[in-house]
Amino acid sequence: MSPNGAITRIVIADDHPVVTLGIRALVKPLGDVEVVGEASSGGELLHVLAGAPCELLITDFSMPYEDGSGDGLPLLRRLRRDHPRLPIIVLTMLHNPALTRGMLAVGVNGLVSKVAMMKELLLAIGAVMNGRTYICEAMREHVADWTLPRAAGEAAQPVAGDPAVLSQREAEVVRLFAQGMSVTQIAEHLHRSVKTVSQQKNDAMRKLGVTSNTQLFEYARAYGLI
Repeated sequence: MSPNGAITRIVIADDHPVVTLGIRALVKPLGDVEVVGEASSGGELLHVLAGAPCELLITDFSMPYEDGSGDGLPLLRRLRRDHPRLPIIVLTMLHNPALTRGMLAVGVNGLVSKVAMMKELLLAIGAVMNGRTYICEAMREHVADWTLPRAAGEAAQPVAGDPAVLSQREAEVVRLFAQGMSVTQIAEHLHRSVKTVSQQKNDAMRKLGVTSNTQLFEYARAYGLI
């Protein structure tokens, strides 16, 4: 898989042992790859990467919080900050346009749905190790009308799916809603009308590209809003 024919060292991170075993089984026939580390949480992954040099990380998007490291987009930001050149492929069960765009904006190189792992993970590895970005078939619709600004030397700009595109009041409503409050309860808490809060919630969902309350909750959790 390495463009120069060298052994590609891989680290795998997933809190489900069956998934980890599945990834190992998929890459084993390649011959020119070696799994040099495994992790089952964000904190463990950071520790493994600190001691195991590798050329590729394959990681779950949602892992446990018990060690305080967090997961989702905050973890991906940390990984990209600490390992700016490390190719990263993310596996996920989430089908959420805002999160797909958020992961790409953070700098992820490959996105693969766990449902399609058997079919597409090797394709993703091949593409990413040759310098290309890979988005699995199920997620391509999420970015069909969207491009990530990557102009050299320019400051990063807010993109669809980033909390920066929301107004302060919209972000406040999203955070409280994701914490379990109803629109009526949020209105009482913020001293706004129910109509106003409902409109702010709908405006936030439209800006983020999410279409259900479940997707909105996933988004808030992944961005560390709750």
